[in-house]
Amino acid sequence: MDSAQEINKQIKVGEAGFVNQNCWLAKNVGHPPTKRCQYCQLKFQNCLFSRYLLISTILIVFLLIASLVIEGRISKLVIISIFVLVIIYGRFFDKSTESIVEANFAQKKATEALEELTKNLQQKVNEQTKELRQAYEVEKKAREDLQTLNEQKNEFMLITQHHLRTPLTSMRGYVDLIENGTFGKVPKKLKEVICRFGCSSENLIKIVNEFLDLSQFQMGEKVVSIKDNIDLKEILDRIIKELEFQANKKDLKLTFKNSKDKVSAVKADPSKLELALFNVIDNSIKYTEKGEVIVEVQEKKNAPDFLEIIVKDTGIGMDSKDVANLFNRLLTRGEGAKKVNITGRGIGLYLSAKIIEAHNGKIWAESEGEGKGSTFHVTLPVSS
Repeated sequence: MDSAQEINKQIKVGEAGFVNQNCWLAKNVGHPPTKRCQYCQLKFQNCLFSRYLLISTILIVFLLIASLVIEGRISKLVIISIFVLVIIYGRFFDKSTESIVEANFAQKKATEALEELTKNLQQKVNEQTKELRQAYEVEKKAREDLQTLNEQKNEFMLITQHHLRTPLTSMRGYVDLIENGTFGKVPKKLKEVICRFGCSSENLIKIVNEFLDLSQFQMGEKVVSIKDNIDLKEILDRIIKELEFQANKKDLKLTFKNSKDKVSAVKADPSKLELALFNVIDNSIKYTEKGEVIVEVQEKKNAPDFLEIIVKDTGIGMDSKDVANLFNRLLTRGEGAKKVNITGRGIGLYLSAKIIEAHNGKIWAESEGEGKGSTFHVTLPVSS
């Protein structure tokens, strides 16, 4: 008996053989009296079957009394009719209540399953929301830390470059004084060494200035101070004069062409624009082993408010990937450029692009491929 009770405890409501322990009838019988009983957990007095028994008893008594009152006796026909009626009613009641109970049980189980699913889904949503919130906080903290680190890095670079530029400028000044004979006559051999030292210090000052400008751009500070009526031809003349020695040393022809006798004035920061254009022309000379570098100024027919400076060389050229990334990445150079100029810093064109953009101009490059030369285009707004 104990083992039977243990087995019954393992059978869940709705499963075949379930015995409702709340019902004295099912409990004493040891199995569900009808199929609908396996879906029931009510007490016997609340069961539909007990209601049927009560209604049947009342109906039988009522019919017997009615027959006795009307006919003065209870005939066999009346008794048979009553029992036939009770049996038919019981059969109909049994079938109809069985389907109703089964349907109600299925609906109840579906509701419970839906509630459980909703509860689980809500729990999952809460867990995912919590995880997303934690991930967002971590990412936010990482962004803040990275921003702080970048600011500290840029500030450190800015301070370092300021401290470098001052002694380098002083050093260059002393070299000029020595070269000019301020401290007496300088022997020829020593003068050559001092000249080379002066050139090196000048290049170093230029590098420091470039890094200083880059740091200021990255920190979002104002780098250029644009003025009106700046003589572009004068700037280009100075650049070409300075780079002629470098071009001649490589047997390159450096030419300045102009579509008109007079070049229109532009809106620019003279020193920063000179640095940007110097880097572009210097780049063409560095990566051209033979042939020529042509600098040309043209008025744009489709944009009369802009001048276009074109620098065309017969150098190593570029593939499409290098052209696309030329002005967008700092300290990045193509493989061909690394082979030709090992000491290139990879910041000149990037800085030039930043300066030209700050002038409300545009800069881009074109090349038909490696070994086929390159053409650089710079547009600048003309003075009103």
